[in-house]
Amino acid sequence: STAPWPTRMSVAFNSLPNGADRDDLVQPHAGKNEFCRSDYSDTGGTVVSTGNLNLLNLKKALGPSFLNANGVVQCGTPANPLPLAGCTPFDILGGPSASTPAALAYVMSTGQATYGSTVKSLTADMSGELFSLPAGPVSAAVGAEHRQLAGYDRPGQFEQSGYSTDLAAQATVGNYSVKEIYAELAVPVLRDQPLAQMLSLNLATRHSNYSNFGATTNSKASFVYKPIKELMTRGTWAQGFRAPTLSDTFGGGSQTFDSFLDPCDSVKGDAAGNAATRANCLAAGLPSTYRQLNQSGAPVTAATQGLVPFMSGAGNADLKPETAVTKTLGFVYSPASLPGLDFSLDWYKIVIDNRIKSISASDVMNQCYINGVTSFCNKLTRDPLTGQINSLHRGNANLGKQETEGIDFSLNYRFPAMPWGQFSFKSESAYVKSFKVKSTADSGWIDYIGEFSGNPYYRFRSNMTVDWARGDWGASFGTRYYSGVKTQCWDIGSDTSPPVECSNPVDTWSDGIGFNKTKAMIYNDLTISYNTSWKGKIMVGANNVFNISPRINYSANSGYSGNSSSASVDPDLPLDRFFWVRYNQAF
Repeated sequence: STAPWPTRMSVAFNSLPNGADRDDLVQPHAGKNEFCRSDYSDTGGTVVSTGNLNLLNLKKALGPSFLNANGVVQCGTPANPLPLAGCTPFDILGGPSASTPAALAYVMSTGQATYGSTVKSLTADMSGELFSLPAGPVSAAVGAEHRQLAGYDRPGQFEQSGYSTDLAAQATVGNYSVKEIYAELAVPVLRDQPLAQMLSLNLATRHSNYSNFGATTNSKASFVYKPIKELMTRGTWAQGFRAPTLSDTFGGGSQTFDSFLDPCDSVKGDAAGNAATRANCLAAGLPSTYRQLNQSGAPVTAATQGLVPFMSGAGNADLKPETAVTKTLGFVYSPASLPGLDFSLDWYKIVIDNRIKSISASDVMNQCYINGVTSFCNKLTRDPLTGQINSLHRGNANLGKQETEGIDFSLNYRFPAMPWGQFSFKSESAYVKSFKVKSTADSGWIDYIGEFSGNPYYRFRSNMTVDWARGDWGASFGTRYYSGVKTQCWDIGSDTSPPVECSNPVDTWSDGIGFNKTKAMIYNDLTISYNTSWKGKIMVGANNVFNISPRINYSANSGYSGNSSSASVDPDLPLDRFFWVRYNQAF
């Protein structure tokens, strides 16, 4: 990613200004620093995997065999024998005793994948003071950088060809280079004036030229203004730019068995209660009684693993870089009449264009049939006889726009010292007004706030902590709050009975019609510490002190594109009480 301001300055040096030594760099002459830096990084490795079968050898080992003239079982037939050195028969029906070491060695496959990356860079920086204004010196920094990046990830030949029981994968190989220049200016405008104790501006810009994406210029402007000593206001307007990674663009992709619930299922899918989804499915040629089948051939009762592997992680050569605009405005208030208290509030709004997103199998289906985005329908095919999805390609895509807006606020107060110790209170909270996504230029906005859709999009979160200290002893009691979210409904699997966990069965959310609103969660954590006389610190504590049970969240399950592999609980929330002991030693 590229920020308009310097990402590193005065870190390491391979060449020095004429006549300077390294002490000069700590105390630069005439307020000016000039540095040049080059970096080289090369990483590589091999991954060896076992446990899969060599399908070519397995076919020969399980094929016809005969007892040759020497009394040895040999692959092939007497008329067309296979050389003993080239095939070991495998009597798969003979039980464990038939799985001889020689037979297993012949039919098993050893995967050998290699990976590596190389980064070369050359950076030149110069910074210092240009001139002075009544409010202070004007500082500037300029620099240039050239980077070359290359990487590869090559599965073994058997994994690439599909001749192994391991899921097939293709190689990832790519490279690109980027040239950049930047400039930054810090301007003190006012100081110690009526209603302007301090006003300063910061201006920055960065021009980048990518070998595979072209040129871009991104800038930033920010201010800090203190009308009075107790109040500081701040604001930022900044452009952002994120180029696709090597794997985003050049990824070879690999097979995976995705779990999903087909929205066109006439009983369990969104088509069962959403007329628009049902119409899209009928238009795709599916019958009104279509049912998604599981691997045993029975109609599904919930999200389940697909019948065939899908292709995931494939690179997209048509990916465009993300661009963004960030706006912030806020203040910090520290009243002189109440020492130890400060309060801050910051508003933000971020708009991202051409957002780069890894899409799931459920994303493809939901965008096609629920949201009617036809470009996603081209990423899947169905069996013309059964209607079952028999192929699906998913990877990264530029999925339109994303906007989020919210407020962060904090309250801190350090109480006056008392005979029984020093208390302090800290509260940090976040309120998100919206988190909207527009998948294409022509599609409508979808607001995910207050939902669990692959990840939690909490409307409100808050952390509050009370600290106590007296001498070498200390204690901390914290509270974490997470607002409730909308999740998938659940039923008992019957085709005729209604869902049993579905607080809003007829209301609409991002996954169609019908959701279950889960409760808010509150967790408490406790820490007790002691500072030893030998600069050590002993800490004991417990997270989730009151052992709050996890809430059931079916959307967190990987079957619904959640980030929990199989459990229907939030993976980022505690499962139970957790005790811990820690020791820190200072030297």
